[in-house]
Amino acid sequence: MLTVLLGLVVLSLVGALALGIRREPRADGRHTPTTPQPRSAPPPSEELLIINGEAFVNGPHGESAFMESGVRTSFCGIDDIVFDIETGHPRVYETSEGRDLADFGLVQVAAYPRPTASLISALCAYLEGRGRPVVNIGHVAVPTKLYQLLRLAQAGVPVPPTVLFPRRLLHGSYEELRERLGHPFVVKALNSSGGRLNYLVRSETEFQLPLLDPTQERTLFVAQSYVPHNGTFRLLVMGGEAPIVMHRCSTDGTHLTNTEQGGHATLFEPDTFDAEARDMALRAAALFGFEIAGVNLVQDRTTGTWQILEVTSNPAIGQGAFAAEKTDAYRAYLSKRLRTQERRTSR
Repeated sequence: MLTVLLGLVVLSLVGALALGIRREPRADGRHTPTTPQPRSAPPPSEELLIINGEAFVNGPHGESAFMESGVRTSFCGIDDIVFDIETGHPRVYETSEGRDLADFGLVQVAAYPRPTASLISALCAYLEGRGRPVVNIGHVAVPTKLYQLLRLAQAGVPVPPTVLFPRRLLHGSYEELRERLGHPFVVKALNSSGGRLNYLVRSETEFQLPLLDPTQERTLFVAQSYVPHNGTFRLLVMGGEAPIVMHRCSTDGTHLTNTEQGGHATLFEPDTFDAEARDMALRAAALFGFEIAGVNLVQDRTTGTWQILEVTSNPAIGQGAFAAEKTDAYRAYLSKRLRTQERRTSR
């Protein structure tokens, strides 16, 4: 037992040192990570960042050639990048000096080892949102939940604070995450769905369990603030309206409300649903250009505030809870959409 405890302490110290993060209190009493100021950093327009450029760093004609050409160049791997998402203030930075990727004048991804493909859409959205050019990134980007949360946060749509650390630093980050996200917090796989690989963490032992699972050694996990709630809501958005509103709650005392995990669903009358939450769901769907979408929301039972958990362009309509009602709404919308299109075509 003593050996395990010492190991956890060492992991925590290594994670904190590698991240180089210090904390400053916010007005609301919570803490926000701040990073060291870059050393003698030039203006953004004068520095290049190459991600996954090991071939240049280790090659005989690589890094030195960039320096000799007069172009100041930095290199980092995809496992050296942290995503720290908070409504209105998302940040993406590298861990060696704590520099925001938006500080660089140009960012290029030179290769795509795992897990680059899972992170590149969020990386691209962040840089474009900060007005920074990217090279050879957008056309290979696949939207992920991390991308969604980052885009929503950029647009000021409320989302739970979320952090993705590189896997090599995640084991030692429990105290950092607890301070950043509150206690308890949620750890879940980036690419999972239906409540799978989704854990409510109340202790460091619970935190380490999924990370030490040998079957998940290549899984990307994100940590997210837990929103205390009395159930979550799924709104089915169709053409700027929300004809279906479902409330989902846990039946086994866990934090999961997904019907795939045994959650109980109740149909709400759309006209009586909270107007602020409905408008938030419509805004979230419109942000991604989704004409048909499923939007998951949660209301903090202590503050009454609403937050978006997920936006999907392929919600389960013909199956699951209230499949008949969802299908009726879907059929009615598509019929209306078709008639509208026919009128436009006939003009």
